[in-house]
Amino acid sequence: MAGGKVTVRQKMINMMYLVLTALLALNVSADILRAFHLVEVSMERAGVNIDKKNKATMAAIDKYVTTNKTDKKGLDAQANAAKVDKIAKNALVYLAYLKKTLVDGAGGRKEGKVDGEIEEAQNMEKHANLLIVKGEGAKLKAKINEWRKDMLGVLKPEQLAKVQSDLNTDVTAGSTQTWESELFEHSPVAAVITLLAKIENDVKNTESQVLEQLNSEITTADIIIDNFSAEVIPENGTYITQGGKYVAKIFLAASSSRSTFDLNVNGTPVKVENGIGMYETTGQGEGEKKFTAVITQKSLDGKVNTYKHEAAYTVVKPLAVVSATKMNVVYRGLENPISVSVPGYAASQTKVTSSLGSLKPAGQGGTFNLSIPVGDATKELVVSVSVQTPDGVKKMGEQKYRIKNIPKPVPMLGNFEGGEIAAAQLQSVQFVYTALKDFAFEGVNFSPIRYDIVYAPKKNDARIVSGNGPGLPPEAKSIFRGAKPGDRVILTNIRAQGPAGAVVVPQSVVLTIK
Repeated sequence: MAGGKVTVRQKMINMMYLVLTALLALNVSADILRAFHLVEVSMERAGVNIDKKNKATMAAIDKYVTTNKTDKKGLDAQANAAKVDKIAKNALVYLAYLKKTLVDGAGGRKEGKVDGEIEEAQNMEKHANLLIVKGEGAKLKAKINEWRKDMLGVLKPEQLAKVQSDLNTDVTAGSTQTWESELFEHSPVAAVITLLAKIENDVKNTESQVLEQLNSEITTADIIIDNFSAEVIPENGTYITQGGKYVAKIFLAASSSRSTFDLNVNGTPVKVENGIGMYETTGQGEGEKKFTAVITQKSLDGKVNTYKHEAAYTVVKPLAVVSATKMNVVYRGLENPISVSVPGYAASQTKVTSSLGSLKPAGQGGTFNLSIPVGDATKELVVSVSVQTPDGVKKMGEQKYRIKNIPKPVPMLGNFEGGEIAAAQLQSVQFVYTALKDFAFEGVNFSPIRYDIVYAPKKNDARIVSGNGPGLPPEAKSIFRGAKPGDRVILTNIRAQGPAGAVVVPQSVVLTIK
């Protein structure tokens, strides 16, 4: 555009082209920086859950020591747990300081919000000066290695094999860069803050695994217990129908894992496994049924101790049974299978109604499909059951169900939901998926109908490819074939078709080529 003499008009056109190109680059950059912020927020939320778990484990160790004040294993576990917790807290204080320094240097958070985006999220200079030029990155690397060594140092060799810590400073295989240069030197501050949030969670996860090992050491320890009682815990309540089964767990309360005993119920031996006896009988006739459980245990000094417990269950007439076939809730926009049966009555004598939606027979007697409108905001419905008797219609029971929306699907680029990916793996990706993870309702699927793929090379301008349907666009495949370590791929702006129509998928997939 600058060769030879050009007219004033052509100069204006050239200048407008440069401005337009710059604006497009800024738009792409904003999408990428927004994705980094979303990952950072997600990691912060995950870290809260890890904190809760670690506090619960610490509380369990403290409770054990309170109950067993002279047990050396418990005291050692408590001391080591406190040491590990202190190391983790100091590490998190330092990482928080580092994050705040970088955020403040980049203009702070937007609108002063704690979880807001960074004002100068694209800045690559100020944090590089601190982490690379002034050596704070090398200091961080040394601290990470020290944290890992000190936390794992409280464990025995056999326990170390059970801990998989992500708290490390490994560099990409074949890389000539230092760890700090590879992670921080050419990345925007939004990416650096996200990486530091990951390191925070790595600290918490390592602490969590070490605390679990310390806790397991005392929960499996030999404990002398001087207070025993026989206990009976019904599995299905104390009221059963005629022909139904009564199931109960019978065990010696407060027994250790090495406790063994013999169990008899009304004089009949009951098998004991892992310190628990499972008693099962069939209800015969109506009314209260009593039984006596006798536990006989031999202590280490050879003394035989006997513990008795009397319990009872009640046999009642059959009642209507209403249950969700595939779930304990019903979902808007789906045909929810419902099974209804009233022992002693044929399906043709049974009438089933719902306080909301439409209830249609599903073919086989006693089965129905319950449909709830998508736009309805009601949170609960009632299914009522009645039967036709010679004396007229008789209500047999009802069941309340919670109403929920179908959860949003999880986006995937190939088999990857985020994180690092090898260039060869990226090149083998053929499809985009929107899957429902851990959804109890079988047969519900979402199919991607539109999405954007942002390819952000480490040293060049980003490119955007839009796709329709699950098959990866040819242009995206072509770009992936040139993928190099340090490049990033972001799957975003996703819409998927589900059983209740098209939905927006709020999550994005961020992949880094390793």
